Amino acid sequence: MEIISKDKEKGKLYSKNKKMKKVKRLLEEKKFKRLTENKRKNAENRKEKAIERENEEKVRKVVLKDYTKGMLIVIIEGKEEKRAPVFDKKMVKKNLNIENWEIKLYGENYKVSLLKGFDEVKDKIIWKIAEEC
Repeated sequence: MEIISKDKEKGKLYSKNKKMKKVKRLLEEKKFKRLTENKRKNAENRKEKAIERENEEKVRKVVLKDYTKGMLIVIIEGKEEKRAPVFDKKMVKKNLNIENWEIKLYGENYKVSLLKGFDEVKDKIIWKIAEEC
């Protein structure tokens, strides 16, 4: 003997209801995947920003000491080194804006203005460049 439920749909109504449930389930799965993907991307971005902040902290500890013969003299972790500044040579003759200069530290270019002691040495560097030109 077969039990017939009065609440359960039959025929076309049953298939429509089944399809609607499937669509709803698929939409929820898509939403869940999208949210987890966003969480993953945000975590990667946080890691990258933490690495950048760490590198900038290292750069801020580097001391700018002097400028001689086209080279910047910097003190990195207690050692005095010469580094070549990266800048547009045409702009130097027109405008002695050394804040836009960059220097290669720890594998990347950083602005010279981030270095410790930049404000004290800035005028001295501008004066030496003016003498060279």
